[in-house]
Amino acid sequence: MRYKTVLFDGDNTLFDFDAAEAKAICRTMADRGLEPTPERAALYARINRALWDALYRGEVTRDFLVVERFRRLGAALGWSGDPAAWNRAYEAALGDCGDLIPGALAVLERLRPHCVIGLVTNGLKATQRRRLGNSSLTPYLDGVFISQELGVNKPEAAFFQTAMAALGADPAATVVVGDDLLSDIQGAVNAGLDSIWYAPKGGSSPLPTYQVRALEEIPALVLGEN
Repeated sequence: MRYKTVLFDGDNTLFDFDAAEAKAICRTMADRGLEPTPERAALYARINRALWDALYRGEVTRDFLVVERFRRLGAALGWSGDPAAWNRAYEAALGDCGDLIPGALAVLERLRPHCVIGLVTNGLKATQRRRLGNSSLTPYLDGVFISQELGVNKPEAAFFQTAMAALGADPAATVVVGDDLLSDIQGAVNAGLDSIWYAPKGGSSPLPTYQVRALEEIPALVLGEN
């Protein structure tokens, strides 16, 4: 076996975050009398992504991010309500949206008899706990590590070190699996860990140890079957 511990990112690696985000933002826009068009949902996604990237670079705080994204969206749409209240409603809606990426459960089922499995996420704790509480993923996880609870974010090495310590993991036998080069793969590099970049749309980077386009490719890499 190549790895004994696997640290999976949550959003857009196991959870279909893009689908969940679109559902949640459309619901919260409709509740505020705004037409929930695909264009407006895409605008929110761009604003949100830019702020999360800034968080990963250490340029903003999480508390600033969650309100600022709705302040910017409201300004763009001509809506003058309370962005903090909008954020609370959105987080509640997002917690109800636990769509999985096709194949995610099968990957965990394949690895579970052989590996210790941890979920490592920068997602907001209330949202993630709510989604996991309603998710079929939970029985396959040996630990859930949420940055807001740990007090440190991916891609900082301390995040991964804390997760490994809790799981009793050997760094040399641990691999990080994620879709995000900045938080997941750079985080693995920072912590001295191997990584598998899940990149369904392709792309190129020198950072990951391995790169896959389908989740179904992951078990063979982890178990040393190729």
